[in-house]
Amino acid sequence: MPSTSLIRVLAAFGLALLTTAPARAQDAEVPEAAEAPAKPKPRKPAPPKPASAKQAAPTPTAAATPAPVAGWPAGATSLSEVYGDWTVTCAREAKPEAKAECAIMQAQGAKGRREFALEIRPPSEGRAQGFILMPLGLAIEPGISFKLDEAVLGKGAPYLSCSQEGCLVPISLPTLATDTMKTAKSLLVSGIKPEAKDPVTITVPLEGFANALARAAALTN
Repeated sequence: MPSTSLIRVLAAFGLALLTTAPARAQDAEVPEAAEAPAKPKPRKPAPPKPASAKQAAPTPTAAATPAPVAGWPAGATSLSEVYGDWTVTCAREAKPEAKAECAIMQAQGAKGRREFALEIRPPSEGRAQGFILMPLGLAIEPGISFKLDEAVLGKGAPYLSCSQEGCLVPISLPTLATDTMKTAKSLLVSGIKPEAKDPVTITVPLEGFANALARAAALTN
């Protein structure tokens, strides 16, 4: 049975907005002014000479462009990042030793309603586990089939269950499949409507897939 956290992927992880305090530039030290020279003996005193010491030039501040975040932002328990057509979502407990749960996701729909969603977790032991939410109205018995561009991918997958949101299909992709997806343009997911000859095909663009999967793997470890 799939974990409840995966089934509830359809309600995406909350995005934690982190505010980082700007680093304060250190004030440059100003040297003490030199003592004014003694007044000359003539009746009209000469004006004092300006101090000979030069003020140190202020240290220029660092560039405002932040460096890319390599790991988790400090103190964050969840995050969401977009890579092309994919969103990386992660969550973890507020403990230094806690391991994060990450996935990459893509959803499609119209008029604010999600009709299709795909979640894939970083590969573990040679396979990437995930789930697909298919729209209602498709025949359950044939399951769904896949293509990468024009090449058939695997033997398809059966449905697990259906609800008002749609029908859930668990998937388990070997590393060979996810590696091929990194260079392909689109994943085609097809289902069959009852008493229909032509399949219903959903095109899943793969732009950003490689970077999203690599980022999710880095945040999970």
